[in-house]
Amino acid sequence: MEQKNHMQGKAELWLILVSAIWGSGFIGTRIAMDQGLSPSFVLMTRFAISVLIFGAVFYRHLRQTLDRRHLIAGASAGLFLFLGYFVQTLGLKYTTPANTAFLSSTSVVMVPFLWWAVAKKRPGVLTVISSILCFVGAAILSVDFSSGFSIAVGDLFSLMCAVFYAVQCVLVGRYVLYLDVRTLLFVQFGTTTLLSLVTFLLGERDFGSFCSLPGMAAVLYLGVFGTCVCYFIQTSAQRYVTPMRMSIIMTTESLFGSLFSVLLGYDKLTLSMVTGGLIIVGSILLPELQELLQRRAPAQSATGEEAPPAPPPGEGND
Repeated sequence: MEQKNHMQGKAELWLILVSAIWGSGFIGTRIAMDQGLSPSFVLMTRFAISVLIFGAVFYRHLRQTLDRRHLIAGASAGLFLFLGYFVQTLGLKYTTPANTAFLSSTSVVMVPFLWWAVAKKRPGVLTVISSILCFVGAAILSVDFSSGFSIAVGDLFSLMCAVFYAVQCVLVGRYVLYLDVRTLLFVQFGTTTLLSLVTFLLGERDFGSFCSLPGMAAVLYLGVFGTCVCYFIQTSAQRYVTPMRMSIIMTTESLFGSLFSVLLGYDKLTLSMVTGGLIIVGSILLPELQELLQRRAPAQSATGEEAPPAPPPGEGND
């Protein structure tokens, strides 16, 4: 038992590291954009790096497991992965990294409703309440009340990103039940790379972006750490951490994104940022709290703790 708890603790620490890297990824993407790199170029290069690394490291494994099922599943999930990353990267041109980090995290509370449509499992009351709170927090965070009711274009892109990520999450949740995770990730990365390449060739076609050393350094960081390392760690850690616990930990990504954004001068810490951010994080954690309480109740009944009193003789038998 002690060894299991020790491994779980280490896995949770690794997941916090993943959240920090992904939170810093918003800054890395912004740096690349500030250097004149287009969203499609950033995605194309970032995921091309991840495909090359995955292909080199897992070459033998991929040869044994890659088949038609993985290609179809990986391509469908990769499509929404591309759409999510593309609109998120595009949104960073028109909003701050902090807003993008928070709004992108709203996909966590969208997943139950999409899962309801796919698996026919209706979300609970607390899930509905958390969704309402989430969008209230997003409004406080995104709406500029000082200049009237307005939402930045980049904020809308970030919300679209959340929807695409939610769809991708549901698809992967179905696929991992019967497919190999590493092979599925490899096909996803490959699909995203190809779609980004097509978008790049149909759009800018500015290969001079390779000459921007700061921009390429940021993209290299995103490809190696923000994609390969993070996805590998996250997948490995799931052996020791429950999905509920992992979901709670991964919400710190938005907190790290805002922290880095404020520290590096992209944002100023404001009351609306703190208020909206706390509401969003609270709405994300609410469904997990419900699940935790539901799990504790049977355990308490089984051990005799806080068990409900038995009815007096003659009562409760009608």
